[in-house]
Amino acid sequence: MTREQIITDMCYTYRHDYGLDRNPEDPSWVAGMTPDERKGLYATMAQIYDNNIAPNMVLKNGKSSWIF
Repeated sequence: MTREQIITDMCYTYRHDYGLDRNPEDPSWVAGMTPDERKGLYATMAQIYDNNIAPNMVLKNGKSSWIF
């Protein structure tokens, strides 16, 4: 998996409606995220990945794997 795929999976794990579009004028109970909300969540997950996950991974045969 690439960095982007892992971060996107993290976004979907945190918010199952990450891929659904919602307009800013929709009520808050409507599922989905606005593009700005999606961008903000992705940035947060990227920061978590870069600071806490990536430093504990090594590449083996071109694939990521955890260090134990």
